[in-house]
Amino acid sequence: MIYHNNESNVPDLAGPAPFLRPAQTAAMLTPQTAWRILCQRTGGTVCKTTFYRWVSSGRISSIRLGARIFIPWPVLQEFIRQCFKGE
Repeated sequence: MIYHNNESNVPDLAGPAPFLRPAQTAAMLTPQTAWRILCQRTGGTVCKTTFYRWVSSGRISSIRLGARIFIPWPVLQEFIRQCFKGE
């Protein structure tokens, strides 16, 4: 922890937190947004129900924060790449 003043125990919060580096954080997408991007990028028509089934089964990795579900952008990019490869 970085302290602004050596005599004080108050941390210096003016700078960026060391655990929030932009290069290490990925954009998080809602399933609705990820589904729309998938349909646009692949030119296909994936049923929304099918997409949600893939998310719930783990075919598309997701992160749950409370009641909300998010799909990391790199996960969706990899899934789109796999679609083009026919996997």
